[in-house]
Amino acid sequence: MPEDREKDTPRVLLMRSGAIGDWIVTLPVLAALRQAFPQAWIEVLGQSERAVLACHPCYAQQVTDLARWDVHRLFAPQAAVSREFVAYLARFTLVVAYLPAPDLEASLRRYCPGTVVHGTPRPATRVHVTEHLFQPLAPLVAPPPQWCPRVYLAPEAEAAAARFWRAHALPTTGVVAVHPGSGGPFKLWPLEGWRQLLAWLRRQGLMALLVSGPAEPPAVAALAAEGWPQARHLPLPLLAALLARCQAFVGHDSGITHLAAAVGTPVLALFGPTDPLVWGPRSPRACVLHPPAPAPLTLDALPAAVVIDTLAALLEGTFVFTPSAVDCTLRVFPA
Repeated sequence: MPEDREKDTPRVLLMRSGAIGDWIVTLPVLAALRQAFPQAWIEVLGQSERAVLACHPCYAQQVTDLARWDVHRLFAPQAAVSREFVAYLARFTLVVAYLPAPDLEASLRRYCPGTVVHGTPRPATRVHVTEHLFQPLAPLVAPPPQWCPRVYLAPEAEAAAARFWRAHALPTTGVVAVHPGSGGPFKLWPLEGWRQLLAWLRRQGLMALLVSGPAEPPAVAALAAEGWPQARHLPLPLLAALLARCQAFVGHDSGITHLAAAVGTPVLALFGPTDPLVWGPRSPRACVLHPPAPAPLTLDALPAAVVIDTLAALLEGTFVFTPSAVDCTLRVFPA
């Protein structure tokens, strides 16, 4: 950006860390900022391999990796950061930070001449995380155009997805993305349930695309051994484009589930201990199956037949979505 234009252009910095899902639920905040400051230079400071999802004209022009600066020094009560980082922060008229550090706001105010907004990454009350993240900004900007996060597909990622599709001889229809992993073992549906689901897909003549990341539970390796095509540890823009090609997605409470919902794919999410009213995939085309209260908040008692019947209705187009207060359909499975 030319120097003379830079002086007159509002500059916004959004700082945060977190997993894939944490970034996706932050997209409505970026949409609100872009709506409020359509001509602004908006930059994101975070883990670049995840924050890349925010690099779009509707969100931010640039993503800078957290490792570029000594951000950790801002967490100390008497922060002393490099002169280069001070000069970088001084360029912004608004800094929005979602980093879990009690002294961060005071440190940012010391170095940022503009407005500083500090929000906590996780809600303390039963409000959806997308709305929680927006709350600190509410005095400054209007709510986002929609609360449902949207991930836009990069043309180069769509081209790479088309090559992947051809290389794996995947059909144009009837592909179901399946992600049996998650960030914690307590969130998982037992392996036998996944086996029954995949066996049903095979009997129906449908194809499963097995999605996995760098650190997945043994169940993923066991299912991969059955010969299903895999999308393993792919860059997020490519994975997003692949999920957009699928007829449906089935997964746990995970960032990949949020990603599938954000590209508009019909989603069947299996939630155990996580509250879907807070962390559910925010999409009118998503259904969350969760246990009844006060039953144990696990997926151990989730019958495979319930998952199969729900997925069948999604694939046939007969599933009746009944959007909740957080857009996704919530269904309690039998105890």
